[in-house]
Amino acid sequence: MILVAGSTGLVGGEICRLLAEEGKEFKALVRQTSDPEKVKSLKEMGAEVVYGDLKDPGSLQSACKGCQTVISTASCTLSRQEGDSIQTVDRDGQLSLVDVAKNQGAEHFIFISFPELSPDIPLEQAKREVEASIQESGMKYTILQPVYFMEVWFSPAVGFDFPQKQVQVFGLGDNKVRWISYNLPSRKL
Repeated sequence: MILVAGSTGLVGGEICRLLAEEGKEFKALVRQTSDPEKVKSLKEMGAEVVYGDLKDPGSLQSACKGCQTVISTASCTLSRQEGDSIQTVDRDGQLSLVDVAKNQGAEHFIFISFPELSPDIPLEQAKREVEASIQESGMKYTILQPVYFMEVWFSPAVGFDFPQKQVQVFGLGDNKVRWISYNLPSRKL
């Protein structure tokens, strides 16, 4: 069994779609406050929906129970709900998930992070602490550090508002940027 934390997000949702397409059994960790349409979609694709919150370590016990693999894409960066912050979700919540996964017998932890940017960025500090915890956990691990997701950076959430013909450019706009897409065409591997 596979647990996907962040299953209602952009990348987590795509991972769930791919798991379903491959016929894999998986749990989708959602919050009580998650978008009902996204939860319905997860159920329709065959996910076992489990309710929990990274800010509530006790709720992660049953979510991780029976899971050999945990995949975490969760972050507070776009979902901002009450009490969400880099400290509570991206650091403390992820560290709790690593501990609970290990204690529940998970064998493999897959974590979505990002490459080094600046040691002064709180989100990067949180990601590096979680990476270290995963590496020291004794579980097999995969830490992915993708660059800029087009679906995130080319969205109104980050300053690219095409319908309003407004774009916010960070810096001078002359730096080379490597873009990637999380949206893969549907295909069997």
